Parts: sequence; C-alpha cells; structure tokens
Amino acid sequence: MKIIARPIDVIAFFPRNKPPVPRKFRYEEGDGQAAAVNIDRVVSVEQKKTAGVLCYVYCCQSIMDGQEKRYELKYTMSDCRWELYKI
Repeated sequence: MKIIARPIDVIAFFPRNKPPVPRKFRYEEGDGQAAAVNIDRVVSVEQKKTAGVLCYVYCCQSIMDGQEKRYELKYTMSDCRWELYKI
C-alpha cells in the first residue's frame, strides 16, 4: 500500500466507550472530482501513537471501480480529523 495521507469527510458511528466506526467517506480525486465510498468491512482497528499523538488506524475493504480494494483510514483523536492514510 502507498501512503497518501489525504484528508477526507467521513460518516461514522460513535459507540460509547469505544473507538468510532466509519461507515462511508468522501474524498477529492486528483482531477478535483468528489468520490464517495461505502465501507463494506472494517478488517481491523489499531490504536497508535505517532509523534505523541493518539490515533486509530482502520484497515478496511470496499469495492471500488468494480474491484475489491483494501485501504487504511486514520482518525486523529486530538483534532478529530480523518484521512485516507494508505491505499
């Protein structure tokens, strides 16, 4: 997977006393077009500290352009920011 770290808009479910669960996200492609992706499955969730900042990394899979793809989403706790981390 290639690191891209692109900011995204996410619709997520926030259960009590658990990390958020992403359901759908939208990102801007290289040509400026907005693309929306439904998250079919969250494979794993890992809590990490990067440079002292707490974040959750989600390994997910979805069907994009007719192919099943795996990617990682990252949620930074300190500023409540989502990004498409790897694809």
